[in-house]
Amino acid sequence: MKLEAASRCRKALLKIIILLMPFAKASEVPESVLSINPNVLSEAKYPYLPSYKHLEINNLSGIHAQKWINKEHTIDGWDWSLSVQVSPAAKSLVGLQRIMGLEEEFIPLKLKFQANGVGLLWVKWRDIEAVEGIYDFSKVIARIKQANEVGVDVIFRILTNSKSRGVGRKAVGNGDAPLWLEDHGVAILPRRDPDANLNFDPAPPEFHLHYMKLIDEVAKVGIPERVKTAYVGYASLSLGDNGIGPFEESEAAENDALPHVRERVDAFARAFKGMEHKVFMGGSSDYGFEKGFGMRREFVEMYYYNVPSEALGNSIDRERYLRVEENSSLIRNHAFNGEFNEEYESAWATAERKYRFGSTTLSYPYRYFTSTLRALQMRCTYIHMTGHLVPEMMPFLSLQLARTVEDAPDVCNFLRTTYMNAENYQNSDKLNRPISAVEKKVGISMLNFERLLHQRDAEGFVTRPTMKIQQSIKMWMVQSACYFDCIARAGKRIGFNIDSRWPGMMGEMAVKVTYLDDRSGSLQLVHNWGKVVNERPLAGDGKMKTTAFVMKGLHPKSMDPDFDFVIQGGDDTGEITLSMVRAVATK
Repeated sequence: MKLEAASRCRKALLKIIILLMPFAKASEVPESVLSINPNVLSEAKYPYLPSYKHLEINNLSGIHAQKWINKEHTIDGWDWSLSVQVSPAAKSLVGLQRIMGLEEEFIPLKLKFQANGVGLLWVKWRDIEAVEGIYDFSKVIARIKQANEVGVDVIFRILTNSKSRGVGRKAVGNGDAPLWLEDHGVAILPRRDPDANLNFDPAPPEFHLHYMKLIDEVAKVGIPERVKTAYVGYASLSLGDNGIGPFEESEAAENDALPHVRERVDAFARAFKGMEHKVFMGGSSDYGFEKGFGMRREFVEMYYYNVPSEALGNSIDRERYLRVEENSSLIRNHAFNGEFNEEYESAWATAERKYRFGSTTLSYPYRYFTSTLRALQMRCTYIHMTGHLVPEMMPFLSLQLARTVEDAPDVCNFLRTTYMNAENYQNSDKLNRPISAVEKKVGISMLNFERLLHQRDAEGFVTRPTMKIQQSIKMWMVQSACYFDCIARAGKRIGFNIDSRWPGMMGEMAVKVTYLDDRSGSLQLVHNWGKVVNERPLAGDGKMKTTAFVMKGLHPKSMDPDFDFVIQGGDDTGEITLSMVRAVATK
């Protein structure tokens, strides 16, 4: 009987995937675009989100937190409000401006929302040690002081590896490493792309010894005491010194085994002695984690790129839910855990930047929305943001970063589905998750972005993916022909459980339900053995809405089968369609 049931489930899953597959053809994308980026998908609609409007840094004073309404109500669209008592977590950081070089000044941002805002200062090694053995940090220290005078704390990063960036006559001047390294015969790393950096090899003693001296000088002039955090990286084909060693992220143990990589980490540990929590790395390193270092990744715009991830504790469980292992190094140690969410300029939709996320900006607000929620699902403490395409999310993010189960102002579940490529998943999977024959054929249906609020199917509580949103490009980690997300789940009854450790569940909560009002009838919140039923009418007008219920005196696990609360359609209603559910502590 179990085998028959499993077979029926696999057939049902396959049927759903086939029905949801997009029908856009590659020919709908201009050949001129495909010749530059063959992964670009045809234009699509991105409903329920604002149209593209890029807010520059001097527009941030116009951003306000969404108003908190302390009573039951319903609004159109999404709800990113939090109780007025909430302030940013002590370890949270939001990067809002970046200065590259030593000439430009940081500006006061005059924010109208609460945030632990920081500025990024990227400087070149060749500007500090233009002549071998002669170090000049005066302009660096002056810029840090200037930032502090306008209320900006600094994230410090020295770019150390590129001999040149780009091609042509201007390339050499655009590099970061001092050119006198050539006099020592320092080798150049192979260039896989003609447009990539031309990088010195960090491994040979001729480079390594000078790099170590540089970091010692950073400590001598008091940089560690002056900055909020600092970055240690390696070498990158593009701007910046990404990674932590010569091996890929999936081969972190191989990086840790290399003496010169360990010695680079040791140099930062000496420089930041007693302040090790300030240091974050450009890649995963258990050796660095043991010293209290954090990590910063990039490219969260490609929002599935770290599934699975041992360092982040992200994996897909056997029931297909995206889960977070809170015993992973970064989360357990409350270390710096960061992301860059930045590629929303219209220039990314041009030939010059190879149409990285499509040939138009239509998808950008959706990617911004999804990437922001993914960063919070990953339990990030820091994020560098640009564009601010959904302005209400910026204040929401600033109050949610660096939260733990003990101090989270809310618990949240984004009920979504994506079909991940099983082979690519297996290649990075350290937990050896079993992959079924169906998953090998049609992908792993990865469910939900969850933060301490869990939705699970059960008998009588079966849901299905719905509200398909096309992705902008063919992401390599997604199943072929399944380049879309379903941003909601539909069902007659949908059950939820709050993490039992969350203190907020013991008091009054506002349960905010974002739903598609696609039928007449009613929407109900049910809890406490079904004795308490709160109800909202449905209009069937096809709009995305958020309704807020007040829930007091919750009795956990009182709803069969062991749910804390259930959201369902009323007696006169069929399926309901939910996209997001949040339970917010009101006090």
